[in-house]
Amino acid sequence: MKLRLPRAYRTILLAVAVSAAAHAAFVAGLPDPLFGDAPAPQDAPSYVATLVPAPHDPDDLPKPKDPPEPQKPKPQRVPHRHALRHPVVAQAAAAQAVAEPIVAKEPILVPASFEPIAEPQALASLDTSALPLLPEPPADLADLAAEKFPVDALPDDLEIDYALTSAIADAHAVYRWQRDGDHYRITGEGAADGFFSLFLDGRMLQESEGTVTRSGLRPVRFVERKPNTADEGLQFDWGTHQVTFELGERKKTGKLSDNSVDWLSMIFQLAHAPPTSEARDMQISVLTQRKLYRFDLRVLGEEDIVIPLGHVRTLHLRHIDAENPNEVVDVWLGMDQHYLPVKLRYPVARNRLVVEQIATRLSSR
Repeated sequence: MKLRLPRAYRTILLAVAVSAAAHAAFVAGLPDPLFGDAPAPQDAPSYVATLVPAPHDPDDLPKPKDPPEPQKPKPQRVPHRHALRHPVVAQAAAAQAVAEPIVAKEPILVPASFEPIAEPQALASLDTSALPLLPEPPADLADLAAEKFPVDALPDDLEIDYALTSAIADAHAVYRWQRDGDHYRITGEGAADGFFSLFLDGRMLQESEGTVTRSGLRPVRFVERKPNTADEGLQFDWGTHQVTFELGERKKTGKLSDNSVDWLSMIFQLAHAPPTSEARDMQISVLTQRKLYRFDLRVLGEEDIVIPLGHVRTLHLRHIDAENPNEVVDVWLGMDQHYLPVKLRYPVARNRLVVEQIATRLSSR
């Protein structure tokens, strides 16, 4: 009589037998009866198995007690994906994965160790006994620094005569320059010559006073007197940069720019601040008792001219009005005559008449 086990026991025994056979086949390298025959041993490929630890559950890891808050790393360029294969980076990434469950988006680079800085050495004292002594400044250096006048300033007392010619009349004028310290005074006297003296009654007198500065002249007062006519002139207020035009009893004010002079002072302003032959131009504003003229004198170069003073070496300047090209002013500065204008040519009477003014005599006291 055969002993029959219950169905439940038979099922358990069958499962144990299959499991034992599978483990024996895996360990002994035998064919697995559940998946068919395996290839011959000489044809079987070799396998390398690497045990990879399963990731830890963050809840099972011991939590450090109050760890110091790490400093946030500075933003860095994202490295190439192959950089993760570097062993130093892999070790740092593995350590961070164990310590923190959050995976870093950027690799943490471990800096190399620094060598200790050597102790600073004391500098040897400098021996200054062999150094040469600097020369003493000249005794008159303070006087040079306090100099108020340009290098090419005029003599204290100077007089220049001009002959004026035009298509309808001839005249003459004499200008006298006097300076006392930084104060200057210019007087001018003009009259018609020959036949035209019968129509131009008397003489015209002009006077200008002001201060000599390094940049040139700064007039304070200009006046013009004619027979049987009220005085006309200009008052300069450099504190407020305003000028007052005086036409007898009538007065009006206007703005005053830094390089403004009256017509009489312009003759000697050019001598105090002349342009060089290499300069391109020279700007100057000239005021009469009725109008402001802005001159942009272009340097044309050096010229030799013959005038009553003789053969003169000059610097030729020219102004052409931007709005009226017919309004042309030419000035020749005597390079050996203190850069005074030795010849001028300019329009008058609304450009209907051209006057030529030429120096005939120059003297100084």
